[in-house]
Amino acid sequence: MSDRDKQEPKPGTYQHFKGGFYEVLGVAEDPETGKRFVVYQSLGIVENLLEKDSENEFASDAKIVKANNKGELAVCTIARFCEVVDGKEYRKGQKVPRFCLKSPQSRS
Repeated sequence: MSDRDKQEPKPGTYQHFKGGFYEVLGVAEDPETGKRFVVYQSLGIVENLLEKDSENEFASDAKIVKANNKGELAVCTIARFCEVVDGKEYRKGQKVPRFCLKSPQSRS
């Protein structure tokens, strides 16, 4: 296994620090620049991480909610996908990974 393979996200289900769930499909390379990107797809569900607040229109009592982006594809640089971010109000200001692996893809 190369150093690059160790650093790249593996296929599986990840959770964004704001609560959304995504399926990482793999890593793609731009043939012109050689830059590598994580390719992922929205699962259309979000864990509500915000505390109930009358000032916040997105907060609710439901813990898991449906999102309108199911099936949407996205790409992100590997560095951005793997970086540590300020969790803000979603993670009470903690430093957290932008995406966190929740369930690796099973090998079949």
